Amino acid sequence: MSSNTEPAALDVVGVGKAFGSNVVLDDLNLSVAGGTITAVLGPSGGGKTTLLRLVAGFERVTSGMIKLRGRLVEGPGVSVAPERRHVGIVPQEGALFPHLSVEGNIGFGLRRSPDRAARIAECLALVSLEGYQCARPNEISGGQQQRVALARALAPRPSLVILDEPFSSLDAGLRAQVRDDVCKMLRATNATVVLVTHDQQEALSVADQVAVLLHGRIVQAADPLTVYREPANLDVATFIGDALVIEADRHNETASSPLGRLNLRNAAGLPDRVLAVIRPEQVRVVDSPGSVAAWVTAVTFNGHDGLVKLAINGVADFVTARLRVDELPAPNTEVRVCVIGSVSAYPKLDNVC
Repeated sequence: MSSNTEPAALDVVGVGKAFGSNVVLDDLNLSVAGGTITAVLGPSGGGKTTLLRLVAGFERVTSGMIKLRGRLVEGPGVSVAPERRHVGIVPQEGALFPHLSVEGNIGFGLRRSPDRAARIAECLALVSLEGYQCARPNEISGGQQQRVALARALAPRPSLVILDEPFSSLDAGLRAQVRDDVCKMLRATNATVVLVTHDQQEALSVADQVAVLLHGRIVQAADPLTVYREPANLDVATFIGDALVIEADRHNETASSPLGRLNLRNAAGLPDRVLAVIRPEQVRVVDSPGSVAAWVTAVTFNGHDGLVKLAINGVADFVTARLRVDELPAPNTEVRVCVIGSVSAYPKLDNVC
């Protein structure tokens, strides 16, 4: 991790990018500490790849500046060439050279390095691919190809590694394992990483910092728990994870709603009429003081847990509860529910994503 006196590994300051009249990024700010993993999370087509290309030097900014470890690499009158930025990139499909061996791919950026052979061997060991140096990309699995792509990016010892949706082409069963392995390897090298993704679970599970990119700006950058539990605004709240948004009447630190009394975690400064955000795991099926009547319309079994659809008077949409298997009620039955824990709330006039 960087000390307080060291410059950030990456500083993006007031960056804007437009293609003709199409403004993709607008006054975007992001700081990444050394030795950490930051996930840039946003919807498809929201500007994530454009940000990646600006940091790597493949595109010029329209406004603002970019610094790598305090060194200005992009800004007014300055644009350092990509090969001089020391940024390693792992693209979506790995993009290995099919005519080169695993060893040839890893060593591609080390052609003049005197310790080329030793560094290739070191990177092979890092990604647990010893013995595969002579294999061609079509002779190894998809997960192994991603490891080779990672080793190739790490071989020149970059100051920053960018992962561009690196696991999206893998099947679901393999994706989680490869993702966990890759992140473990990156942490072992104390690498500074920017993971570009639209997968919310991926971002929340592996990153030290989640930067939410919406409407061309980073609207919140914080640790995963804070982003999930304390979204900066209603747009973030409805974009990150499943959420039920209901109208409620605030009374100091609480609010009355169709789901009963709600405890507000951010009541200060809110108007009397608010929109409360409730996560499915906060809705509990229990007959307790303050609980309200609900009708079970559907139950979906997921193995480790289940989703329960509930019809509740005063709520336009069906309410979803995420419950343990032993807590699942039977469909077409009446139950009582309440909301546990505190919830975030926002002025009713905020726009929903």
